[in-house]
Amino acid sequence: MDPPLFVPCDLEQFRDPKKKLAQAPACEELDKLSAQDEISVSSIISALIRPIEPSDEQYRQCDWGIDPKKFLPVKQAVIFKEQLFISKLRNTNCKLSENLKVFFERELKQIGKFCLNVEEAYDGYVIYSSSKMKKGKGITECGHQLKGKYDDQFLLICEKRSETDRIDHAIVEKTLEVRNHADLYLTAIRETKINEETQKFKATIDIKDRDHTFVLDGGIQVLMRHLVCHNFVGTFEYYTMNLYGRVLRCNLVVHKDRKLVRIFYRTYKNAIHIITQQCFNDELQDVAETFMTPEGRIVLHFWRGYNYLLHAVCAPPKKKELIMPKMELMWRQNVVLARKYRELKALNYENTTKYLESNSELADFMQDYVLNVLRYKPSNVLEFSIMFFQNMANS
Repeated sequence: MDPPLFVPCDLEQFRDPKKKLAQAPACEELDKLSAQDEISVSSIISALIRPIEPSDEQYRQCDWGIDPKKFLPVKQAVIFKEQLFISKLRNTNCKLSENLKVFFERELKQIGKFCLNVEEAYDGYVIYSSSKMKKGKGITECGHQLKGKYDDQFLLICEKRSETDRIDHAIVEKTLEVRNHADLYLTAIRETKINEETQKFKATIDIKDRDHTFVLDGGIQVLMRHLVCHNFVGTFEYYTMNLYGRVLRCNLVVHKDRKLVRIFYRTYKNAIHIITQQCFNDELQDVAETFMTPEGRIVLHFWRGYNYLLHAVCAPPKKKELIMPKMELMWRQNVVLARKYRELKALNYENTTKYLESNSELADFMQDYVLNVLRYKPSNVLEFSIMFFQNMANS
């Protein structure tokens, strides 16, 4: 809600509280303000444009987990970049009613990544989001792409979301594009493509005089972070549209009680618990659950009915076992020793050749030795060679 405009001529009622507004004189130009009045004017303007903060009573009742004096301004509270991991639960279910959330490496199998980036535009915010994950045995890839734009009050200007999935031998692409026309009506274009077959539908939705905010997936992420950073507690109502073109009435239920969440080796204290509700057949149902830090970072996100998790941390990388080379080969890593080996190898080859040429009888012994090796095929050649030449020396 926009702050009320400050009117200088109404300063008199602050000096004289008993003076009624109806008796106030017409707006007159003030010739000069005293130093005290200038300080008062500055204080009032600062109070009007400052983001609304919880009262002292709320501070005493709630443990926010952060210093209240360090609350983020509106702009800084929604401009961020996040990278999350996507994991699949292994033969287990996430119990959403538990007060303590614990996930270990043996329970989760990482299958993809999720990226979210919010940037500031001259008239609002631009949201980018994408995900990519492997399906089945890790051969099939699927994911989504999103780009949206919202104004300073988090009202939808336009957003386009597309999802790609592979079912059996067919590639399914779903696209939804929604545009807002002067807060009077929305135009939604929904397209479904299965291989080469395409179906496209266009609809117009009247949103004139609608009280609640209309946002899509990208706007929900920004809105959720804005509520958390400004310590909203309670139920926030909004409308959204799924990829099938159905308008849904939804709630964001932000709990006051803080949670403890453990994922792999990280422990998050004072995590804020948010439940997303959607209305089906005029009945609100819990469809997703989110845990966020007091600064608005997503710790864990889970959809009911799906075995997938979004989480901020993954298991630490496993240390690779170093394969040590054999001792007789380690000297090759030394440049000096390797060069010396090559020089001695050439010299030994030359000396051996000359020695064999001057002692021709050795050729017969070597030929006999090789023939015996090929004949008996000993498992230990060194032991066989020693025994062979020892017997030759004794004969």
